[in-house]
Amino acid sequence: MKRGPKKSINGVEVGHSGISTRQMILDKASELINEVGMSEFRVDTLAASLELSPGNITYHFPRKEDIGNAIWMNAVQEITASLDHYISPLLDIKQLFLFYKYVVSTIYKHRGTFSPKLSDTGLIKRNTMLGDTFKTVLYAYDKKMESLKAGGYIDTQAYASFGKQVFESQITCLGWWVTNITDSTQEQESAKVSDKYALILITLMEPVLSDKGLKQIDEIYSLVGHK
Repeated sequence: MKRGPKKSINGVEVGHSGISTRQMILDKASELINEVGMSEFRVDTLAASLELSPGNITYHFPRKEDIGNAIWMNAVQEITASLDHYISPLLDIKQLFLFYKYVVSTIYKHRGTFSPKLSDTGLIKRNTMLGDTFKTVLYAYDKKMESLKAGGYIDTQAYASFGKQVFESQITCLGWWVTNITDSTQEQESAKVSDKYALILITLMEPVLSDKGLKQIDEIYSLVGHK
């Protein structure tokens, strides 16, 4: 049986062999939310930009909040799936820096969606979905710290006193950063953003690092600190 031509949206094929309509909606929505913010984001604008009817959008996502939540969850799942790749028993500070670069670049890609969530820690604690995400983040933090302890990069006594504060300071930093870049009128180069804020996240760990860990931070600074 001869098949008809594949459907395309803005020249991109959708269907069995191409990107799904749902994913295309999320990709375009993330771009628009980055530009105007979640509060000003409109489904009809999204539909027009994809040459779809609003009904095609609401078929997949009844509310615009559902779109934002889907973008958030997809990004979190991407980061979670990368944990085994980056965080291994051989983890060191340099490898952790690369993991933070990946996290920062993923957040930056969806900054408009992440901003209203990361900037409100109370919302994270009240919202079941976000609360589950927070538990995943805490799990990843504990996992990487255990690997770093095993490698001798963590001062265990200092970590017992300040480990929780280091975690909270990193979460606060991410919330501040993503709000700051969302408010900015100029889009920044992703590579420079990921270097800069991954370095900040690493630096926030200094109170719990051993001399071995601090030495690696100095090496990272020598490579990227001048950018």
